[in-house]
Amino acid sequence: MMVAGDGAAAIDRLALVTEFVTDENSPPGREDFYVDPILVAVRGRAHAALDVGTFGRGLEVGWTERDARRSSYDVFVRRRQGGAIDDTAFELATHQVLRGRMVGVAALRLQWPDRPDDDNLYFVPSFGAEIYTSSYSYASLHVIADPRPTAGLTFMLAHRLATERSYFEVMALPRTDGVLNFAVRGRYRWCVAGYAREHDFDYSRIDRQVWSLGIQYDLGS
Repeated sequence: MMVAGDGAAAIDRLALVTEFVTDENSPPGREDFYVDPILVAVRGRAHAALDVGTFGRGLEVGWTERDARRSSYDVFVRRRQGGAIDDTAFELATHQVLRGRMVGVAALRLQWPDRPDDDNLYFVPSFGAEIYTSSYSYASLHVIADPRPTAGLTFMLAHRLATERSYFEVMALPRTDGVLNFAVRGRYRWCVAGYAREHDFDYSRIDRQVWSLGIQYDLGS
């Protein structure tokens, strides 16, 4: 991270969130409960997320660029190793400002599980749109192509009501094979919390519930 100077904050945003994870259908001999503290730091266009827990231990780093139209171009790479899962992920994404308050979204993720259920490389394309009802609130629809031949498409529908430092978001993720995942999360001032239910987590056979609780500080404003 950059060193502060002339009164500027070295970090714009800092969050510490702990995830409490319960898994079903775990492989024989593997734990089914994990606690993962995750530290997230944002400085300008860069971000880093360090997971020091028992499941997804690893590091993610990313970068965002914006053009004159305020459209964004995002990239991240993540390596998880030493916990219950070892894999590498790389993603390219863009948010394109369209007419009015609409933003078009497209992304491609490449994911390499070290111990895969089947293929050793997953290609996960997605596309969608976000419609802003205010500077911070929006509704969105993303369509994600599941790399497994029997899973089909996931439709991620979300609605976020937000101010500059608070939000409440609900998310439903129906899949064309009949599976329905969902999540609820929010922030009020410095407190963040959430719950998610995810069948076939990370394209595995694991069904997962995640409770999260933490703090977030915006230091650069």
